[in-house]
Amino acid sequence: MRLKIIQQLVNVNMIYASQPAQIAKLRTKQAKKPDVKLDVARKSVLNYLLLGLVYFVIFGLLFSIYDFVHQPAFFVNMVALFSLMTISQGFMSFYNVFYESKDLQFYRPYAFSDAEVIAGKSISVILTLLMAILPLVSYFLILPVQAGGFNPLGILLGLFCALILLGVLFLATIILSHLITKTLFFKKHTTLVSNIMVGIGSLLSLGAYLYLNLVQTHRVEVTGGADIPILFPPFTAFHQFILHPFDGEAILGLMGWILVLLVLIGLVRKIVIPQFYDAALAVATNQTVKERVKAIHVGQKDSFRQFVIQYHRRLLSDGTLMVQVLLMMSILPYIFLLSGAAGASKNIGGLSPYLTPQYLVPLTLVAILIGVFNSFGGLTSIGISLERENFEYLRSLPIDFKRYLFMKFWLLYLVQSILPVILLVGVCLYFGVHPLAILAMLLIWVVTTIPICIRDYVKDFQNFSTNWTNITELMTRHRGNAVLQSILLIVFLFVMFLLIIVSFIWTYHSVSTLLAVILYSIILLIGAAISYTIYRKKIRTLYQEIGE
Repeated sequence: MRLKIIQQLVNVNMIYASQPAQIAKLRTKQAKKPDVKLDVARKSVLNYLLLGLVYFVIFGLLFSIYDFVHQPAFFVNMVALFSLMTISQGFMSFYNVFYESKDLQFYRPYAFSDAEVIAGKSISVILTLLMAILPLVSYFLILPVQAGGFNPLGILLGLFCALILLGVLFLATIILSHLITKTLFFKKHTTLVSNIMVGIGSLLSLGAYLYLNLVQTHRVEVTGGADIPILFPPFTAFHQFILHPFDGEAILGLMGWILVLLVLIGLVRKIVIPQFYDAALAVATNQTVKERVKAIHVGQKDSFRQFVIQYHRRLLSDGTLMVQVLLMMSILPYIFLLSGAAGASKNIGGLSPYLTPQYLVPLTLVAILIGVFNSFGGLTSIGISLERENFEYLRSLPIDFKRYLFMKFWLLYLVQSILPVILLVGVCLYFGVHPLAILAMLLIWVVTTIPICIRDYVKDFQNFSTNWTNITELMTRHRGNAVLQSILLIVFLFVMFLLIIVSFIWTYHSVSTLLAVILYSIILLIGAAISYTIYRKKIRTLYQEIGE
């Protein structure tokens, strides 16, 4: 294979692998300075590299608190979870680059070998998956460092094992994508199958992550970390080989993974490479464009409220929407909080004594942190643009449009709040938070989320868009630099964690239950006043812009 040819193919395929909003932003920047040559592919590659490094540092530092050496379950479970995330995210990336791009017919007249085309497209996909790949690699580096400090041999063994695992995941994703896209059912129901694949992978990985963090935190508190369940035992072979490379059992386990890798290489050479041109062209030929705008009837027998509910039941039935918006925004704060809770529980001998009404102030900060994560990028931030042309059609109907937008906001807010509230109450009950403290946290959560959601709702109306192709593009259409946002996220987390820790220490030494209740009441009243003021102001702005 020719490296220069592969590099050119990578540059071309980065357009398909990258988010449309990111490409549009780079092209807008190029339009402002037409005399300055802007390498879009290079910018995209650097952006993914930087973002991957940020996640590498975040998850590397975050999970370095676990004892990977003496508790292999910590290592195995995190590697298994990020492996699952890599496959679930990789499926859609592979599909977009290999099949949805519909550019394979243009390569045939040129002197590109099938292997070069696959290599170029595969590298493009790998770059987009660095946010999942690099955190996975970090665990293979943390383990040898914890075992013997900066040991070059151990680090090399860790990287060697990581490469084997990534090779298996990569080839398995290629084969999975190839086999699924060849089926007649996929050709007829591409969106449905894609949503199911993404949904199952995300639900399994994030659900298992949440469960394992709960179990790990609880058992660290009770037993010091013993008897933590292992999610996928075959990954134990990597743990054994890195720590004991000359052990017979460890060598045998690693040879098993190498055998799987060789089998997958053979399958790709025999099945995928000879057929992927025809399979991709068949998918492109069978795809049809469906008209999204449908007739909307407001029946005389049904009330206006029933019409709004039934209409949004159809509008919110997209599987990708449920996974990327509702599930991710609900679980994301617990990814950070539960890891910190495990470390704190180990150091202070249990969390139960610190989850009473006496600690309402730090628990309030925790609720604020969760509420912020549960609000940004939710349904309320895309609910209007999600309607596309239907929105203007509804606006032309003889209905009270202000009332419609009012009901729409609260319906979207209610739908996106169901899972976060269930998780908040469930996690609190699991850790034994006092019932009054749970109620207090829920009130603070509501006060935190309403102003953020109404702000995003009005912003979506002001920046109403129909020119989007997928939910991800719609969610990211107005976002700035992803690396800068990740850095700001780290700063926000650091500040909030610092405030929570300081408030716990301050409460432990100086705050009684009565004083905690008084302070909480003051915070709640001030927060409610601010929340109501922002809500009224934004609703008034929305009504003024409607002009009805």
